[in-house]
Amino acid sequence: MSDLLDDDLEFRIGTLQLSTDHAATNTENQREKTSDAREGQTNAQQGTEEAVQTVYPRYDVPFNRENIKDFFTFRRGVVENAIQECITALLFPEDGEYLGSWLLTEITLWDNEKERIVLLTSRLVMTIKYDFIAMKQLDFKKTYLDDLDTIVIGELVYPPSSLVPRLNGIASGVTTVVKDCVIDRLCRRPSEAEEAKLFDPKYFEPRERNLRGVRLMWNKGEALPLKTVWNPFSQDVPFITFASHPIYWHKDGGVDERSTYDMELFAEKLQRAVETAPSACCIHHSPIVIQSYVGLTSLLHNKTSMGFFKVRGKFSF
Repeated sequence: MSDLLDDDLEFRIGTLQLSTDHAATNTENQREKTSDAREGQTNAQQGTEEAVQTVYPRYDVPFNRENIKDFFTFRRGVVENAIQECITALLFPEDGEYLGSWLLTEITLWDNEKERIVLLTSRLVMTIKYDFIAMKQLDFKKTYLDDLDTIVIGELVYPPSSLVPRLNGIASGVTTVVKDCVIDRLCRRPSEAEEAKLFDPKYFEPRERNLRGVRLMWNKGEALPLKTVWNPFSQDVPFITFASHPIYWHKDGGVDERSTYDMELFAEKLQRAVETAPSACCIHHSPIVIQSYVGLTSLLHNKTSMGFFKVRGKFSF
């Protein structure tokens, strides 16, 4: 009997030792996996930091925090009061159900950016030119949803033979270098790393728009006549293009506070309105081609923000 007990005890002890060894092996494997995971996270974080450090200025975030404060529309209550005034004065019951209002950037045929109030109803899109200094309406245009045949939502791009991206890159590079050379050097002496980075050729690389937009078209797929293409003052352009307002990237708060300046929200509600209305309008998600090939005037116009009401030194226009 004692021999049986001894054998059973030895068997149980052996089993316990095997289980302990197996648990220790599992613990070591888990520690190794945890260590590998931590190393992977560390490498990923380092890679992200390196990626952030190698990001260069892009054209898709127009202006900076200080310059955006010169816009009259950045002031509290200005946009809200202007939109309410336009709704009261310009919308009538026959225009359909009111769906929303925005302050967006209109991009003309000649690639000029202009500040516009946009009202959307179940029947039309109203584009309003508004003086945010004198706080009065200057002009407006109605585009009925029934007349639309195509809506395009996507990236704003230039034709392959366009010189505009190259000119944008040169202008942005010169602006960056002048700022670093003049302003930063007057404030402090740059380090050797900043000195080497100052003339980085990436600052002068061609810059596309890197901006999304929506285009409303009613030309039935026909090409524009030459008298319209070569006339910068033509009012017969059968399409209109919108992008988000520059304030969208600098407005404090969350999604609700920036929704008034968001092209994506406007495009979403426009798409719903078109799908609800009995129209034959087609909606495409594809690049929007801006037919600008040289763009010297538009470059000057957009860099100086001539299409926006803002403080310009001692003057405001």
